[in-house]
Amino acid sequence: MDYLEGKFGAWQISGDEKKGKVRFKLFFPDAPDPNIKSIQVAGSFQTKIGQSEDWVFENGPHLKSVSNSEGTIWSLTIDTELKENFYEYKYYVTFKDPKEEPRKVSDPFARYGGSEYENAGFVIGGSRPEDNVIVPLQNGRKHLRDLVTYELMIDDFTDEFRKAKAPVEAVIDKLDYLKELGINAILFMPWTAWQGSKFNWGYDPYMYFSVEYRYVTNLATPSEKVSYLKKLISECHKRDIHVIMDGVFNHVSPSFPYREFYQCKDQCPYTGDFGGTFSALKDLNFGNECTREFIRDVCLYWIKIFGIDGIRFDNTVNFYIKGDNRGLPGLLEDIQSYLDGNNEKDFSLILEHLKTDAVEVTKSTKAISYWDNLMHEKCFHYLWDWHIDPNILNSFNNNRFLKDTEKVPTIYLGNHDHSHVAWQAGARDNLGSNLWYRTQPYAIALFTSPGAVMIQNGQEFAEDHWIVENDEGSSRRVQPRPLRWGFKDDKFGEVSLRLYKRLCEIRETFPALRSDNFYPEKWEWWQNQFNPQGYGVDVGKQVVIYHRWGHDQNGDLQRFIIVLNFSHEDQTVNVPFSENGQWTDLLSFENDQWGTRKLTVENYNVELKIGRCWGHIFYQ
Repeated sequence: MDYLEGKFGAWQISGDEKKGKVRFKLFFPDAPDPNIKSIQVAGSFQTKIGQSEDWVFENGPHLKSVSNSEGTIWSLTIDTELKENFYEYKYYVTFKDPKEEPRKVSDPFARYGGSEYENAGFVIGGSRPEDNVIVPLQNGRKHLRDLVTYELMIDDFTDEFRKAKAPVEAVIDKLDYLKELGINAILFMPWTAWQGSKFNWGYDPYMYFSVEYRYVTNLATPSEKVSYLKKLISECHKRDIHVIMDGVFNHVSPSFPYREFYQCKDQCPYTGDFGGTFSALKDLNFGNECTREFIRDVCLYWIKIFGIDGIRFDNTVNFYIKGDNRGLPGLLEDIQSYLDGNNEKDFSLILEHLKTDAVEVTKSTKAISYWDNLMHEKCFHYLWDWHIDPNILNSFNNNRFLKDTEKVPTIYLGNHDHSHVAWQAGARDNLGSNLWYRTQPYAIALFTSPGAVMIQNGQEFAEDHWIVENDEGSSRRVQPRPLRWGFKDDKFGEVSLRLYKRLCEIRETFPALRSDNFYPEKWEWWQNQFNPQGYGVDVGKQVVIYHRWGHDQNGDLQRFIIVLNFSHEDQTVNVPFSENGQWTDLLSFENDQWGTRKLTVENYNVELKIGRCWGHIFYQ
């Protein structure tokens, strides 16, 4: 069943921006039988069609059922033209077994979440779809390796400044700031509707086709909701910022509407055991074709209608079974087949596959990236211990397992699952971001390592919220962490932001830093000192030196020597250079200008003093 072509859910089917008719439509696959006797629809529209009260479920008009080769379609067209507005509704389901109480059930196909009680919603009037065409990226899509991605939590990002605006609408106010920062992609944490109206990260999806109500609601214009998200995506594209959606397709909320339509909820074919399980939530059963088609069409809905540029697939370890194409591999193939058929290039398919087989799964599927936790883990560990070890170098060269492929790991110091890295810098001494400067060499390493760079919202100005690493299933980790925008102008944030802007600029300017080339390619756990060529890790001095190179757009060779001092003292080291001649220190900063310091190298070596918790990017 093609859920998009079938236009399931509630849609305006006639009229204009001031009024129109609405059609409700549901689909149930051929087996098992949900044992439904009747379905009625009730909501805030009932008085508008001549009934005495809204939300009287027993008076709701009845949907009619028609069987086809794939299952049963229930539908209803309201003949009355409703006035422009946002309406909420639910279905009233009566079962054939008279002992079973009727249920009030939301709509699994709804494109709008309601204001309360997990209602579904529909819009009559407002701006027309043709007025909300997505503007394409001004210079086309880039490969993920050429992107610097900003992980953005819509609620937290806009909390301090949005006022009466819908959060999705308010994000637009900061897009010029993000463009100036130097990022060219945003990974939006889930915007699909969840259960309840309270703050949520969105990783317990309830309505896959719906934008979360609290994200798109502006009381001044109730009929404009989906259009706000479309406008945001277009405004991103106007600035050449890619939009990546966070998709949660392993599990759903326990009250996922489709389950509620089945007299025996555990017989719902969309949920059930497949692969791993996620405690306290209901897993999707990719063993059934209806589930595979449903999730495929969810992905294609956001690609076709909203013009997104990538999907990050959450918790893929639980819907991947090696050798079984029905879960993750088949879903990725279906999406890539659509993209290929429509000549869509460089769409990012990214896995959160936090398991040792992540490289293997990325190589064997249509994915182009996986979230690599190694640099984050090493960074947080070393910040706590105040000491690095030889393993640090391999965390920087974490693309070596995907070398010479079109695939790259996504690398980061932190993400939404963890405290901010600036907080970790001073955590052991209860100083938090007072010691933010300790993160500087890690940030330099992040932007000079192979892979696709990602930063957490607020990381650039040393935001420092804390969350517990493991809440034992209590959901205590899911808490608001509003960005404190004043931090970007204080004595910590101003300097941190200046560094991140420069690192973004360097990453964009020099393609060689996005190449796979890295020396030393591998570093053993017992190597505590530089190798005979002068590269590697000196554990005693807490200094790391590595070489990066590659070609620019014109085919000219670019060389880089990166020197990082993780200690709290200045260190003097003999820095090796791959060529003699003049090199530029891209991180030198004098008279409000970057990259002013020149270094003349003879005999392939220069003795240099490296400042504490700092680093250098030497370029020739």
